[in-house]
Amino acid sequence: MTRTLLLATALLAACGDDGDTPQPDLLALPGGMFYPESLGADADGTLYVGSLATGQVVAFDDGATEARVVVANSSGVAGVLVHDDKLWLCSVDTTFQSPTQIKSFGLDGAPHATFTLAANQFCNDLAFDDAGTLYAADSFAGTIVRMPAGGGALETLVSDPQLAPAAAGAFAADGIVAQGGTLYVNRFDTGALFRIDIASKAITPITVTPALTSPDGMRVLDANTLLVVEGAGRLTTVAITGTEGTATPVATGLDQPTSVIVARGSAWVSEGQLGRLFAMPPQTPNLPFAVRRVDL
Repeated sequence: MTRTLLLATALLAACGDDGDTPQPDLLALPGGMFYPESLGADADGTLYVGSLATGQVVAFDDGATEARVVVANSSGVAGVLVHDDKLWLCSVDTTFQSPTQIKSFGLDGAPHATFTLAANQFCNDLAFDDAGTLYAADSFAGTIVRMPAGGGALETLVSDPQLAPAAAGAFAADGIVAQGGTLYVNRFDTGALFRIDIASKAITPITVTPALTSPDGMRVLDANTLLVVEGAGRLTTVAITGTEGTATPVATGLDQPTSVIVARGSAWVSEGQLGRLFAMPPQTPNLPFAVRRVDL
């Protein structure tokens, strides 16, 4: 199946540069059931990709095109983030029979800690601020939870109807990033974007033009710009001024993207295909499952 990536400036180059290391346009994920939901990167440029269906986290070292298994988990993996020398993830049960957990591991996959959320919460994505405080977006209960650096328990930062699902079974608060003393959180169900002042806990809607469609993973590109994947197949920048945001597509034609990370001088996008996983009846995925490189 041919997939066209339309870039704002040019088509994807045959390879990119991180120093002298050529970069591939596609990293193929193992097996026929991977369904990647999120990805992160460490300081060395190693990419870590979590599977919602198999519960694995695999890694692609800089220069490698074959994945190595880092975590073999019994639950699905949603948000994935590397902070300092630890790998953090949202461990979720897609049958909703057990509560969501936030887990940390060494970069070698050695388990470190587990923190369990309430039964009505669903951890979808993670962020760290400059002080080392961990934040998690809860898609079900309209809350943002946090844990200070060195802490041993989660606490509620905000709980607000603006972050709660519009309908039963929908996913609301989703992508989350920290920028200075601010959090940005998007909503998957409505496409809304919010700014949260961490100190005052005030929540401010950001009006994005054109509106985002099913936004998912999100990262900070610079002090005033976010990088967002949209379920409609786009990687988009959102330039924010005050309470207004301007959305500009960077790439289109992506296959149901779920997350993005900036590493090795490029953006890397997981093509989750989750709509095929949860379709009734399930649909056949396009193989191989992939992480795509996009020039910025």
